[in-house]
Amino acid sequence: MSGLDRRSALTAALVGGLAASAGTAEAAGKPRKMSAAQQIDMLVSRADIEEVLFDYARGNDHADEALIRSCFWPESTHKHGGFDGTSTKFVDFAMKILPKLKYCKHHISNVSIRVKGDRAFSECYYAAHHQRDVKDGTGEEDIFFEGRYIDLLERRGGMWKIIRRRGMSDWTSAPKPAIPYATLPPGTHALRSREDEYYTMLAAFEGGR
Repeated sequence: MSGLDRRSALTAALVGGLAASAGTAEAAGKPRKMSAAQQIDMLVSRADIEEVLFDYARGNDHADEALIRSCFWPESTHKHGGFDGTSTKFVDFAMKILPKLKYCKHHISNVSIRVKGDRAFSECYYAAHHQRDVKDGTGEEDIFFEGRYIDLLERRGGMWKIIRRRGMSDWTSAPKPAIPYATLPPGTHALRSREDEYYTMLAAFEGGR
């Protein structure tokens, strides 16, 4: 059996299984929330969106400008740290830094995705390590970052891309001791309450905004 045949068979089995499960639920008097087709679309959409998040990390690690830009729709907006503008301009800013790094690695985890038709809301955690030249030319240094990406995405022509990104810088460790949390600029890091940007953007997504 070829790879294509195996995928087709797996899809058919999945559809059949989901349909059977839905039928059983209905027979038991339980409401069916989504059709089999809707469930498959949600699962495929989640997988596609995860690839967008991973592509962004991979693009940063290899200073691949085209790959980074492919993650955003042209009118996408971007707020991260002191930057507040378009994603296009943010990539311009990032590409002044990334090619100069000796080493760069971004890790994505804790991915959470909600899909509503052709719109989606996601949050993921990132951990990044940059190795760079010391400004005084005396060698190299390491700097570590942790934070979150909170994104609104849209699907157009079957393709998912980010339409709004809110980057949260929750922790930074420079060559000296970790930068005190209290000294981080307001609005750039996590809040340990429902005032956090996650809840604000989630409410906007749920409200169709």
